[in-house]
This record gives sequence, structure tokens and C-alpha cells, in this order.
Amino acid sequence: MIDQFFAPLGARAQAHVRDLSDGRGIGVGEDEPVILVSVVKLFIAWEFRRQVEEGLVDPAAMVRVTAADRLGGTGTAGFRYDSQISVWDLASLMMEVSDNSAADLVTARIGAGSLRSLPGRLGLKGTRLIGPPRAILEDVARDLDIADLQALAHVLDSGAVSTADLRATSAWDPARTNVSTCADLTAFARHVWNGPAPIAADMRTWMGRQLTGGRLSRLAPSDVVVHGRSGSLPGWLNEVSVWEWPDGRRHAIAVSAQPTRRNFREVELAMSRAALALTEALG
Repeated sequence: MIDQFFAPLGARAQAHVRDLSDGRGIGVGEDEPVILVSVVKLFIAWEFRRQVEEGLVDPAAMVRVTAADRLGGTGTAGFRYDSQISVWDLASLMMEVSDNSAADLVTARIGAGSLRSLPGRLGLKGTRLIGPPRAILEDVARDLDIADLQALAHVLDSGAVSTADLRATSAWDPARTNVSTCADLTAFARHVWNGPAPIAADMRTWMGRQLTGGRLSRLAPSDVVVHGRSGSLPGWLNEVSVWEWPDGRRHAIAVSAQPTRRNFREVELAMSRAALALTEALG
């Protein structure tokens, strides 16, 4: 039902919508593997917040962010100078501005093993979590036979690696990177929303403050409250969103699109059309 939005743009997509109250859902290609990219931060945030709730992590603990931690990009990842910040605020930056270095440092606090075991604990059979952004970039560096992440950043900035070479690395391969399915993503959103109230409230706040996404909500009615988490690579555009309708309905929506042209804005608009069509079809 959503091919009409993507096929004319030379793109394909997978999507799923789920009612957060009764669990009903419909989708297209909803069980196909999709690369998570920054959507993995949703899982990191939930595991962090769970451990805080259980007293396993001190949210006020201060973390020193140095040049060795900086991956480039937004938040602490792009800071010029070293800084000291609480692990809670790192989690906020990770979710709100998609700070990659913050995601690494929060994962270090919760333990990479806890992140990797999360899908099994929650019964998300189509989801595999390898690690935070640094782990994925280190795999890319090895794939390209580049010594370290500093050298990788230099190579990427210089344009010495072609898009085709990048797309042949593990970061673009669902079998070798953080991966899920649209159905798993909406199931996870339902788990979050219907879970312990303090954890759900903070997740809603973080997702409601996302500054780097909004792909699915472009065509959402103005009276719908939207929460989201997006992720992207060249050739992959993802977003998970929860729409809270004024009549009390709550829908979790996941859409992943794979453009083949440089028409990202048009594809993002198609993603929003697909989200609206799926919510209307679910009723």
C-alpha cells in the first residue's frame, strides 16, 4: 500500500504501525532487516534509564569527555575542548541532538554486554545490537584497512573513499551491523510506552525533543503529539515515531527507506505520507 509513494522516487521502503494499547499492527516488509544507524540510541537510552531506575548507574556521575572520545558531529562529538558532564546529560544529548560520542560514553556506563543482550531479554527476535557508534566506525576502518578512527575521519573528510567503497563496508550490511525490523521497532516502542511510568516519561521527553529528525511527522495533524528517533546513512533513511492523538489513540510507527537517487527530501516526504496512510489504515 505504500509502494505508490516510493516507487516513483526510485526508492523502496519497509514500514509498520502498531496500536500501543492493544498491539494491533499492519505493515509492509515489516520483518525485513533494516540498518539502525542512530536509531540504536533508542535502545541505549532505554537500557540506561532502566539501570538508573534499578540503582545500577548513578545518573549524576561526572564524565570527562576528551579529544579521544570525540567522533565529530553534534554535541560533545563536535566540541573543540575537553568537557565534564553528567552521564544523564550525555544521555540527553545522545537522544536530542544525536551525539555519537555521548552514545559511546553512555554505553560504557551501562556495559556493551547489557546492550547486546537487550533484544533477547525483550523477545525482539529480528533485532541484533553490536554496539554504539564507535564500534560500528571501528569495523568500517578495519573494512577499509585504515589504521584508526582519526585516520578514518581524515580519509572521509578528504573524499578519498568512494560511496561505493563505503557501501561495501559492514555499516551498510544488515548481517554485520546494528539491525532490527520495523515490526520489532514498534514492539519496542510499545514496551517503552507501557512500561514503568518513570522510565516511559523520560523516554517520551527525550524523543519529544529530537532536533535531528521529524521525517514521519511532516504531514501529521497539528494536534498530534509526536515523539521520534531517526537515523541515516547514504542510501538509508530511518525513523521510529510515536503519535499521540487527541482522541487518546497512540500509534508507534517505524519507516525505513532506501533511496537510490539524491532525492532525500522527496523520500522523507514519502516516509511521512506512508506513516499517515498506515495510521489511517489501522484506524
